[in-house]
Amino acid sequence: MARSYSNSKIGTFRTCPRQYKFQYVEKAAVEKPVSVEAFLGDAVHRTLERLYRLKLNGRVQTADEMLKSYHEYWEGPDKDKRKVTRENLAVEDYINTGSDALKRHYEKYHPFDDGVTMALEKNIRFPLDPAGHFTLVGVVDRISRRDDGVVEIIDYKTSSVMPTQRSLADNNQMGLYQMGVKYLWPDFERIELKQIFLRQGMELKAVMDEEKLEEIRYRTYQAVLEIERAVGDDNFPPKESAICDWCIYYELCPAKRHRLALDEEIEVAFDADQGKDLAEQYLQLSESRKKIDSELKALKEDLVRYCAEFDVTNVAATEGSVTVSATESESFPTKSDNEKEYLAISLLAREGGLEECFKLDPRVLYKEFFARKRLPEDLEARLKKYLIKKRQSIVRTYFKGQNKRPDE
Repeated sequence: MARSYSNSKIGTFRTCPRQYKFQYVEKAAVEKPVSVEAFLGDAVHRTLERLYRLKLNGRVQTADEMLKSYHEYWEGPDKDKRKVTRENLAVEDYINTGSDALKRHYEKYHPFDDGVTMALEKNIRFPLDPAGHFTLVGVVDRISRRDDGVVEIIDYKTSSVMPTQRSLADNNQMGLYQMGVKYLWPDFERIELKQIFLRQGMELKAVMDEEKLEEIRYRTYQAVLEIERAVGDDNFPPKESAICDWCIYYELCPAKRHRLALDEEIEVAFDADQGKDLAEQYLQLSESRKKIDSELKALKEDLVRYCAEFDVTNVAATEGSVTVSATESESFPTKSDNEKEYLAISLLAREGGLEECFKLDPRVLYKEFFARKRLPEDLEARLKKYLIKKRQSIVRTYFKGQNKRPDE
């Protein structure tokens, strides 16, 4: 059976693999307060869903009716679970923010004849890869068909910051929505993407062609494979960031537990002071090593320049000698070298039918296929422009009575 992923699930892994494990693998039992920002988004989305659902049935709510529905959500059963994360704001501030945004939307779009609503809060599901190993799922806020026949995928946003037009043109979530809608309704000829930013009263639109959609599909597939490997290896390292303080798994996190134990904020079954002593010793030695490594690096550069300038490869000393040689290699860029070019050659590799490179290893692509002339000529020519040359200087030391060895 195909395993299901969503854009938000993948996003959790990218934010912090350990949080992903807590939430989706271990399903850790912790209290889950709802951030007031998330509650605001949910209240606004539900209000708009009701507004457009009534419109589908031939009735347009008044602005007062719409706002009454909105305020009823804030008084619902989950009101005590809301968590305010900004010290200078209160719940009432968020309620007013949503109310103002809805008023703005009502005034701009009333009487809501900008298209025929085809679906609201539509669940989508479609295969991510050709073999159907993985399925992508999501919920589209609204799907509408304009009078000119164009189908719009509409996403409502309550964020305080409005992104650039460029970000929408490369937005993973919206691209996946388009794939899902096209899968469910393959006869739709033209689909446009629209994000409505309710606080700002503005909208962004974009059209994604097949090439862009394939790029999004491919990088999403790579992200899924990365999660699958993490599950198989049980490897979910914490990824610390500025948002850690708001994580509901904070006290369980291996990156935070020792500090919490030292501060006696949690009880643990290990000796926190012993860990502190070990860490302090390591930090001291590490600092000393950094200084030595820095000096060695500078000396190596001086030796390499010296040998190049005076055409020597072996420099003698009282206790032995140092040899310097250089190698030059050709390769394709890795993801860390150039992520954009890495993605480009990944797509070319897939286009050439190299499914074994689907999670691309540039070294395999170069050594096993490109260097051995095992690729079609046109593909080889297109890949060639991405080749990079790397030059490396190798310094070896020799002490009297010992064998030569490369410097580390």
